[in-house]
Amino acid sequence: MKKYITCIFVSFFIIPIYGQEDLWDVIRENSNFQYSADRSEIQKALKIYQNNQYLVDRLSKNGQRYLYHMVDETLKRDMPVELALLPFVESQFDPYAQSPAGASGIWQFILSTAREQGLKRNWWYDGRRDIIASTNSALNYLDSMYKKTNDWMLAIASFNVGPARIQREVKKNKNLGKQTDFWSLKLPKETSKYLPRLLALLEVIKNPENYNVDFPFLPNRPYFRVIDIPSQVDLMQVANISGLSIEAVYELNPGFNQWATDPNGPFYLLLPIGIADRFEIKLNSMSEEELVKWDKYIVKKGDTLTSISKKYMISQALLKEINNLDDDLIFENEELTVPRGPEWLKDYLNKPDIYFVSKGDTLWSIAKKYGVQVSDLIVWNDLSTERFLQINQQINIYPKYFVPKKKKKVNLNDLTYPVKRGDTISKIAKKFGVTGDMIVQWNELKNPEVIYPGQVLDIKFSDLKVN
Repeated sequence: MKKYITCIFVSFFIIPIYGQEDLWDVIRENSNFQYSADRSEIQKALKIYQNNQYLVDRLSKNGQRYLYHMVDETLKRDMPVELALLPFVESQFDPYAQSPAGASGIWQFILSTAREQGLKRNWWYDGRRDIIASTNSALNYLDSMYKKTNDWMLAIASFNVGPARIQREVKKNKNLGKQTDFWSLKLPKETSKYLPRLLALLEVIKNPENYNVDFPFLPNRPYFRVIDIPSQVDLMQVANISGLSIEAVYELNPGFNQWATDPNGPFYLLLPIGIADRFEIKLNSMSEEELVKWDKYIVKKGDTLTSISKKYMISQALLKEINNLDDDLIFENEELTVPRGPEWLKDYLNKPDIYFVSKGDTLWSIAKKYGVQVSDLIVWNDLSTERFLQINQQINIYPKYFVPKKKKKVNLNDLTYPVKRGDTISKIAKKFGVTGDMIVQWNELKNPEVIYPGQVLDIKFSDLKVN
């Protein structure tokens, strides 16, 4: 176990105090998966990590809030610690990640599997994004898959493609007298890459010096604590009481879809260890009426329940329930109870940070600076990936997790770039904030010195997310 001397903060990275364990070391020491890093599938997945300190730093930053919990849960259950790394592969530990197929959360549950696992989902709450609930469900699911296959690598593959497909392929190979390990099965392309991506990440964690990278220290201690709450709580109140920003509250409690927790539970919040005790004392001194803020709204001429529910970002059915309305009829000057939260949230959404492009900026560098995704910048600013940014161009930056609605979705997996006259691989790489080697690898270019106008190159940002 590594030992350290001092403790200071540098950016988000921590230089630890003497004797403190590094969470990466805990993973290294408890890792038992047997594999050959020389396999071509793993070697291909390893290429993105070679000399890519930026990617390793990004993984460490994204994992710092949640990774300890994953490691702790796997060890408590006597399950392979390698399973704690799956959210890196699934979502890069982004609880708001959503796939084109509708999978959501750090474990990327689709709706049908979430229902099977008992994850609650309604207007207020989505258990797929709840760090505690989704992790419990994911590990329960993986454990059940292991009991069916007696092979953790097949259990992991089942998590990606479903148990039925794995069992079918195993049975087929048995009947043919073939091996039934993961590497011997005929699986969908995505699944055949899934386990190698996990093993490639594990290999880099275990042997970072072989890839010219270094994993920043992550303390082997909890980042958050679970706080029981007595009833529904306005999340802006949580921010005010705790002293956290509203973004920080949502980052640890991404399961809550709205301005407040679900009135029917779960009745808990996650808060950083350092402020949890103080918050709990303040919380216990408050009445339920203080925990959720409601306002009175006087119905105006032309108002309808539909228009009011849209204004306050609340479902029409819930608005009727709160006000004991039997039908949709409302009258001018009638008084309605409405939530305070959405009006604040609406104002919050409509006030972006403004960034003016400087020399050398790329979409990737700006996204990194603000902790958002390139896709966010494209959507928020109606940008074309085929045009260079201009110096002093205004870029709107909204808070990371509150994306304005009614905007087209951008699938970064499918971004393409048509080569222009005068382009080189290095120029294109600089434009998108990636390396030339990545572009060569993504497009299987035999001679990177030769590209031509009109040639279409893939820019696979998903690979940067290890997904």
